[in-house]
Amino acid sequence: MNNKKFKLPFNGNISMSSKKSKKIKNVIIITGIVLVLGILIYQINEEGYFAGQFGEDYQTHGPLTIDKSKYLLGEAVYAWMSLHPLEDGNVAFYLPNGDQFYSMNFNGSLDPDPKFYFRVNLEEIREICVKEDVIGTWTVVITGKTLTEDQKNLTTVPKEFTFQYVDKILPDLEDRWNADVCRDGLEAPPLSIFNPGVTP
Repeated sequence: MNNKKFKLPFNGNISMSSKKSKKIKNVIIITGIVLVLGILIYQINEEGYFAGQFGEDYQTHGPLTIDKSKYLLGEAVYAWMSLHPLEDGNVAFYLPNGDQFYSMNFNGSLDPDPKFYFRVNLEEIREICVKEDVIGTWTVVITGKTLTEDQKNLTTVPKEFTFQYVDKILPDLEDRWNADVCRDGLEAPPLSIFNPGVTP
């Protein structure tokens, strides 16, 4: 046998091809990163929240907490209370025009931590005809016996605070909110809610 070592001829194009493929790979990766960052920046609106929803911004006033200070049309308002057993009263949510939209009684001795939510919809029966009836500053009024700010005494002084519905609509709900249900005589179409735990 011949113990000669065979050498393959070296062609400079192999390393050039390897360098080109690495360059192309790096360009693709950088382009992907730039594209993802561009999409994220595009989705961030002027207030610094992601488009589609405002971030959680818990608002606590007296025994009541709501999840945000600003809501898009179509979003639900989530609320909960942390009650002392002696707290007893009512919490009411008012539309920008002053009409009551939602009300709930509370009693700390019966339920110390009630949770509830509501979702605003255009409804002829409630005379919420167009989105402008919802957009604006809502007022929340807590009446009855509640703890004072230092939580050492009870007071009957009402507690009041506000939150807003802004003129932006959750995606895919534009048709629902760009109607006039009172003029057209139609209710907004019902929301389709998927609940995997319930079979029809």
